[in-house]
Amino acid sequence: MPGKYSLNLIKWSLRKAVLPISDDALVLDVGSGSNPHPSADVLLEKFVDITHRYSPLVADRPTVLADACKMPFKAKAFDYVIAFDVLEHINTPELFLNELQRIGKAGYIETPNAVFERLVPYDVHVLEIMDVNGELIIHKKASAKPDVYLNSLDIVKKIPAWNKFFYNNPALFHVRYFWENEIKYKVTNPELNADWINNIAVNQSDVISEEFEANDLRSTGLKLLRKYAKSKKRRKVNLSALLACPECHSDLAEDENYFTCSKCRVRYSRTPIPDFNESEKF
Repeated sequence: MPGKYSLNLIKWSLRKAVLPISDDALVLDVGSGSNPHPSADVLLEKFVDITHRYSPLVADRPTVLADACKMPFKAKAFDYVIAFDVLEHINTPELFLNELQRIGKAGYIETPNAVFERLVPYDVHVLEIMDVNGELIIHKKASAKPDVYLNSLDIVKKIPAWNKFFYNNPALFHVRYFWENEIKYKVTNPELNADWINNIAVNQSDVISEEFEANDLRSTGLKLLRKYAKSKKRRKVNLSALLACPECHSDLAEDENYFTCSKCRVRYSRTPIPDFNESEKF
């Protein structure tokens, strides 16, 4: 990758360290995967299975397994919600963005933008997204590679000048969206059914961020951030007090093995990691 340590790339690699998160904010990382944000107090991930990522799930702080479109948290439970490389994978963006606003007071969304997707299409991405004057303009893809002409040219790989421009200017090819109280968005084709994404092989991992990172510098920076977070003695979180039924948002009862919603008459496994992906009727 040309220009590995260009100024643009170094700035990009350090961007996670400068999110506007106050020291007293309770922070959720949605889709935290194998590299959760150092400032996050609680982690949410859908899958444990390594087939969905290159590295094992990191659960070094309170962690919940759940669908990001049905998060098991109370309204406004978090002061800040981080979502790196999540939105582009979701074929019901309205549900996801409404959930972020329901459970969070403010946050940050990062995703490859529509220009990225036309130049380097990813089969596991279902959306094309742009930030236009503070509003997310979202277009559902009709297939993995909907632009037959441009998608097939592979100009970033085959043309050196395009390769250098693309990898040395990551900010031009990503959306970085900061929000407070409200996420402004519009889905241009809400009628499109994008369920084709369900047929994509689950082991096609998303390596977008890694391709744009000055990896040695990034690794060092993240290690320092983690040490700093530990030195601050990350707060003890009462996870149970934050949880709610993902279906009706009612309070949950709990025992040694389950979280239970008496209204929906369902229960969710509590151990080894609270799992809200599947429920049991009782």
